Parts: sequence; C-alpha cells; structure tokens
Amino acid sequence: MNHKQTLLLSLVALIVATLACSAPGATGQAGDLTATFAAALTQAFGTAQTKPSGTPVAIVTLPGNVTPTLPVIVSATSALTATPTLIPSATACTDNAKFVTDVTIPDGAVFNTPTAFTKTWRLQNTGTCPWDSTYTLRYVSGAQLDGPNSVAFSGAVAPGGTLDISVNLKSPAAAGTYTGRWRLTNATGTAFGTNNQPITVIIVVPGTPTPTNTPTATATSTPVTPTATFTSTSTNTPTATTTPLGSAAGDYAGNWYNNDPATGGVTQLTIGATSGNQITVAGWGRCSPTDCVWGTGTGNVVGNSVTVANFSSASGVTLVLTVPAPGILRAVYNGTFTYDFHIGPLASDWVGTWTNANAGTTNITKIIITSANDQLTLHPFGKCAPTDCDWGTQTFAYANPLVTSGFPHALVVTFVRANEMRVQDTSVTITEDFRR
Repeated sequence: MNHKQTLLLSLVALIVATLACSAPGATGQAGDLTATFAAALTQAFGTAQTKPSGTPVAIVTLPGNVTPTLPVIVSATSALTATPTLIPSATACTDNAKFVTDVTIPDGAVFNTPTAFTKTWRLQNTGTCPWDSTYTLRYVSGAQLDGPNSVAFSGAVAPGGTLDISVNLKSPAAAGTYTGRWRLTNATGTAFGTNNQPITVIIVVPGTPTPTNTPTATATSTPVTPTATFTSTSTNTPTATTTPLGSAAGDYAGNWYNNDPATGGVTQLTIGATSGNQITVAGWGRCSPTDCVWGTGTGNVVGNSVTVANFSSASGVTLVLTVPAPGILRAVYNGTFTYDFHIGPLASDWVGTWTNANAGTTNITKIIITSANDQLTLHPFGKCAPTDCDWGTQTFAYANPLVTSGFPHALVVTFVRANEMRVQDTSVTITEDFRR
C-alpha cells in the first residue's frame, strides 16, 4: 500500500467513525453503517490496486435508508466531555430607523378651518438593510385625517442615509386635538425602527369663534335738544372645546399588550376601527400552555368608552375600554379587574424564558431574553446529553423579526403574540414555536 492509499484509508475511516457517532438511529444502525463502509472500502481499494494507471478513487454508496447528516466535530479532553465546534452562521441585514425631525407641520400645529396639508418626517436608516420602494409608512392608529393607509418609500436609501417621507392629510372641522400614529414597515409588512414607537402627527383645531356683534347707534331727536342713544349687544367670548380621548374609534386601534407580562388575566387585545364609531376586538387571556383565544367581538364607542361583551369564543367576558392618555388603553374585565395596555410589541415585551413547545426537539430547547436600552440579549441552549449545550449570549438592536448572528446556528426570531415566539433555525431549516 503506497502513501496515497494510506492517506485515503485514514480519511475514509475518519468519515465512517464520524457518521457512526452522529447517525440518528440506534447503536445497531451505526454498526451496520460501519460494516457497510468497511465492505465498500475493501472493494474500492481492491479496484484501485488493479487499475493500470491514474489515481485510485474509492466510491462509497450509502444505504438507501440512511440519511447523511452534517457531523458535529468535537474535541475530546476526556471520555466524558465534548465541546461542539461552532458552525459559521449566515449573515443577514437588519431593519432599523431613527426619527430625525418634522420637516413640515410640527406637532401641535393649529388649523382654524378644514385645511389640506402635507406632513413630512425626516428619518435616518440606522439598520444594515438598504431601503427601497418595497418599504412603506403605514397608518396604525389614532386620527387618520383623510390620509392613505400606507405610503411607499420614494427611493433607495443606503444604511446611514436619510429619507423625507410625506403624507397628504386634511384637518377636520370639529374642534379637538387629533393624533395620528404611523409605523415604518419592511417588504414583509413587519414594523420596525424609531425605538419601536410610532411617529406621529398632532394638530389642534380650536373652537370656532362666535362672531362678535358690533354696537350700533340709533339717533333720536326732540324739538328742544337732539340726543343720541346707543344700543349695544354683548360680545360672546369664544370657547375652545376639545374632543376627549377615547371618543373616536381610531383612538382604540392597534396591537395592545398588557403592561404586566406576568399577568394572569388579559394578555393582548388587537383592535381595529370599522365604519362609523364601531371597533372590532380580538382578545387573548392567560392560559397554559398557550393563551386562550377569545375570538373577536365588536363594540360601539359611546362618549369616551366602549363596551365589548360578545366575543365569539368567550361569551362570558365583558370588557369596558377607555383611553386615559395617549398610547395607553385601559380595560376593565367583568367589572372587577383593571388592566393597562401599551401599543407594541416593545423590546421589553420579549423579556423572559422561552421554552420550545416541542418537548422532543433535537435542536434549541430554550432561549432566555433580557432587554436594556432598546436592545435584546439572547441566550439560547441546544439539545445535548447529559445537559443542554450553552450557546452563549449575543446582544442585538431591537427588531421584529430579529435576525441573529454569532451563535452556533443562524436564527430568525419572531415575536408572534404576547406569549408566543417563533424561531427559525436557518442552518438546519427548522422552525419551532416557543412559549413563555
């Protein structure tokens, strides 16, 4: 046996041993696989030795019922310790944005009469993905002011660049303070940027002044001395009126998450404004292992509140909703419990220990998430024996979905609902659901 044959024999032996260790079947299957490779190796070398010229080639055919898998290369320091070698992860860009300034119509602008105007925001691309016309500015809640549902970005913006994006709006006739909320969305429809908060347009329509009556003079005379008598009417002082929050259906629209992530009551409400002053409400309540789905109900805004008592899958639930302050929704459950909600999801909504819903997974078992300064720190664990492998920690700017790097596998993590998260492992093409 020459030097090349010896080297080839060593290489094939190593492959056989690795496949035997990593095969998903029982020990018996691994032994069969080793035997199969040994036979194939003997045949290959026998054939190579009889070839008159050229380089010997060993062709090894796997049994039809064996699926090859990528080996996990381990370095053993003892018979009981194995450390997995990190697999390089695929790089992917992230979406993020920062509000720079109001180019036109600063918040608090006053319109005395119904007026068409153009609101322009300046935004900076602080992510790593370039923007194009597939990105949009989308209306999410509050006063829409005759604006469109969405506006496409006007051009390409590289990371670090800025974009002026405009929406054509119209001030209403009725007095009040009107707040419209808009979000940036990428090509998949996922909102991002501006610290995961909407950008706003806020205008004020003051009360319509009552015309002031001008005093009139009426002159009368007598044969003796002419006199002038003046009759005046009182001047009415204009009174400004404002529309209270919660008196319009648009004030309730949005995805609302309980301020207490550990609540045992209502976890999430998704509200949409319909025609007139009616809203639709989809609700979820705390249950195990997944939140209870209440289905949808409707309610009509009366004054500055709305009552919803007809959920399709939770007939015994009654909610009274109000908007005590901008960005806050308050729900009174069955007249007993009160919960406050915020529009999200925010980075803080991700915090907790997320466990794979598939108890038999061979991939990621759990992910611990913490948040600070609008950043998320992920700490995943992979299935290993006798204890799970610790994949370490990585910190990322908040985005949903969150595309990770630096772990043994490349992950795309998506916040689905208040207690549901989806993780796509792109290294092995596995998608699994996680619960908190």
